[in-house]
Amino acid sequence: PEEEPLIATITDKEKLREQVFFSKAQNGDKILFFMNSPKAILYRPSVNKIIEVSLLIKNSQSSSAENQE
Repeated sequence: PEEEPLIATITDKEKLREQVFFSKAQNGDKILFFMNSPKAILYRPSVNKIIEVSLLIKNSQSSSAENQE
C-alpha cells in the first residue's frame, strides 16, 4: 500500500495463539498495520517472507485484525 505502516514486533507468540491471524507467528515476526488500506501483514524478516495477510476491522472502541481466507 501507498502509506507508512504502523509496525509491531511479536515478542511472545503464546499470548496470541488463540487468534487465527497469529496461528503461524513466531517470536521476532513483524506486524505491519496499514490503516488506510485497511490491511495487516504478518512478516517474517528472518526468511524475508509474508506469512499472513488480513483485513483490519474497525469498530468504535478499537481496531482488530480478523483473518480472511
